[in-house]
Amino acid sequence: MPGPDYFFCIAHEPPWFDLPDHVEVVATGKYQADGRLNIRDSQRTIGTGSLNGDNFYPYLTGTAGSLYISELLQGRPTEGRSVCVFQYRKLISPTPIGEPSINYPFMRMLGMPFGKEQVSELFASYATDLLMPHPFIMSEGILAQYAACHHVADFLLLTRIAIDRQVLHESEITTFFGAGIFIPGGVEFGVFPCHLYIGILERLRPVVDEFLIRHAPVEPHHEYQRRALSFFAERLTSYLLLKELGWPVSGVNPDGTSCELPAQNIGYMCTLSENGQYRVFGRSD
Repeated sequence: MPGPDYFFCIAHEPPWFDLPDHVEVVATGKYQADGRLNIRDSQRTIGTGSLNGDNFYPYLTGTAGSLYISELLQGRPTEGRSVCVFQYRKLISPTPIGEPSINYPFMRMLGMPFGKEQVSELFASYATDLLMPHPFIMSEGILAQYAACHHVADFLLLTRIAIDRQVLHESEITTFFGAGIFIPGGVEFGVFPCHLYIGILERLRPVVDEFLIRHAPVEPHHEYQRRALSFFAERLTSYLLLKELGWPVSGVNPDGTSCELPAQNIGYMCTLSENGQYRVFGRSD
């Protein structure tokens, strides 16, 4: 039966869910401790140090956990297998459970507590090897959307590095900047065939590696904007994912009609909350 073979939860604090025993928690930040699956145990260097480096982790945040999961999977059987990746307070559902968020499109809010039996039932409902959050449609394109929320200089610099590292071709940059579909989380959240997950993240790795060696975000000490690498990774891996799947990144079919993505592969990002509102940590609004 289709469905994930591996389950990973990326957590920088204790998971808000009561997780089934087969879920592997990848600890990041201050949640790392002896006996846990810690990013500090990565055998791959990035920049001039490790995924755990104090001078790197604040820029990478959860993406550090994603890169470590890619590393772990490369040491395991992956042929014909898939992986589910979620976060300490978020998971994906194939159906719209809970209540709609009052401040975040397509997000579903779950009441607390959400117990082990509920999580297990949700995992058992995954009947596909490819399940991603409901996409955003952005008429202005991904570059303009990024510029409205973050520092565009970070995006442009990282794009240049992606060209230099042959992750993107110069001829496709207009398409990348104008991408009208954005998958929240990119390839870092949802259910994916292992080969797809690893392939995209290993294309991302040299881009963030080069950035960390030579550069820093525009606001390296801002609690929210310092996460520039993670924000860019989300958009780049979304674009690469759509390309790999052969889905129009513009959101429009060649005949001009709106693109409808396969319903069986589109799910809902769900977040635990006490008040029904989605909170973005590090932002004052």
